[in-house]
Amino acid sequence: MNFEEFKEMEYIKCVGLLAELIDLDTDAKEKIHKSFQNIGIKNFFLHLESVDLPTEISEKLKSIKAIIEIVDVKRGRA
Repeated sequence: MNFEEFKEMEYIKCVGLLAELIDLDTDAKEKIHKSFQNIGIKNFFLHLESVDLPTEISEKLKSIKAIIEIVDVKRGRA
């Protein structure tokens, strides 16, 4: 398996986890997956407002982003 295949598998797993966590519909899952492919997961969370998602989903993703940032600070990565 090459790096691109591995990356794609990780994107699919991450979208699946987000879908379960915040109950994403098919359209939102596809938009998030395409964003992951275009800009990566880290940049996706840095630029959430640029992704055309319903407000409710955006707010849930912002909460997840905040949790990620808190964990990074505790690990000394911020």
